[in-house]
Amino acid sequence: MKTMFGRRLLLGAMTAFAMIFALPFTASSALAHDDKGDPVAFVVDVSNEILDAIRKDPALKAGNTQRVHELVDQMIMPVVDFRMMTRMTVGPQWRSATTAQRDALQKGFSELLIRVYSGALSTVKEQRAEARPMRYKQDATDLVIRTQLKSAAQQPINLDYRIYRNKEGHWKIVDVNVEGIWMVENYRSQFASTLSQDGIDGLIKLLNEQSGELAKRNQKTK
Repeated sequence: MKTMFGRRLLLGAMTAFAMIFALPFTASSALAHDDKGDPVAFVVDVSNEILDAIRKDPALKAGNTQRVHELVDQMIMPVVDFRMMTRMTVGPQWRSATTAQRDALQKGFSELLIRVYSGALSTVKEQRAEARPMRYKQDATDLVIRTQLKSAAQQPINLDYRIYRNKEGHWKIVDVNVEGIWMVENYRSQFASTLSQDGIDGLIKLLNEQSGELAKRNQKTK
């Protein structure tokens, strides 16, 4: 399976878990982002909150699967429309999938992303997210937010987030571009042949198999 390697893994670990992805945080005290306000500030604040969380937790930096799941559930899933992200990744066949199949696809894709990117968390050190210059209409409801991940020890990593404002007025992340590669497009191209040959159930099986293989591989390296 082709994946985004090297520096691209760092962002994949944050978002698409992220997104993706138990820290003793509470919504009132730890999460400072405003998901109904300025969209650029929302993306930058969320990115830095996740980076700070990873830096403070040795288990996360070590890629502990349980801790990564907890990070995803608590900090990433609330700001990502993962169902839409999964639907975009699957493509047209999503429309013919049953509710049970859609739930299985979403669960399988989430687990795969966690397994793929959890190993990259150890690379999080002093990086901070900053906005790149951009213009947008104040009443826009679909945007691509341009940021950079900056570090004194590395070249900046260009990072774009595709977001939209939902019916309740909250900004939600639905895709991430890491140095020219959009995550949804990358995985959609990987899954296309399986969907064509084996359908939705075939893709669910593939997601579960790949997650299992990665879990075994991660265990061997510890």
